[in-house]
Amino acid sequence: MLAAIGFALSACGGGVHVPLSESHPPHPTYKVGSPYTVKGVTYYPHVDYAYDSVGMASWYGSEFQDRYTANGEVFDPGQLTAAHTTLPLPSIVEVTNLQTNRAICVRVNDRGPFARGRIIDLSHRAAELLGFAGHGSALVRVRVLKEPSLYAAAAAERGVVSNGEEPLPQVATTVAPMPRFFVASPQYRIQAGPVMTEEDANRLREQMIGSGYRDARIVFD
Repeated sequence: MLAAIGFALSACGGGVHVPLSESHPPHPTYKVGSPYTVKGVTYYPHVDYAYDSVGMASWYGSEFQDRYTANGEVFDPGQLTAAHTTLPLPSIVEVTNLQTNRAICVRVNDRGPFARGRIIDLSHRAAELLGFAGHGSALVRVRVLKEPSLYAAAAAERGVVSNGEEPLPQVATTVAPMPRFFVASPQYRIQAGPVMTEEDANRLREQMIGSGYRDARIVFD
């Protein structure tokens, strides 16, 4: 356990942030972890595939670039990742900005945030896609996706970083994939797209709302 070697938890939001070194190469793993205490609060990591919570999200960026996350991956603010206090590492969650109705899927690979009232810390890229990178926080809904989480966990047990669908390179890249926009209506399970620009996605969403699908929202793939 890295913490036993004397590395401290970051108060900002990420968990164990250790600089890369030749003696400690990246080593992605699956872990749930033991209870731990930060700022007088004790957290109890556990498996919870029914997790569905609403609260404030924050984000962290380049100050932790190229440092280890709590499960041994390498943090890259350009990737779609996140920190959570208790979910297994990795887990795949859907995060919806309740102010803009935007939703994306991210890989939880770190511990945090440890600020009162916040339920998830997102990478800069994730916050950017959700539309609040220019602000400190946003009201979001966080929902665990069970099947992708199981896939990502199995891949991590083999030392492979996965987004829950297909293996990703073990070496982080600073080039984030181009998002594809869809418009979805949860009530009728209808999904239209993909379109490649946010402008087209907004236009398609308005068309769906005009056709009677009033809960249509923009999602990213």
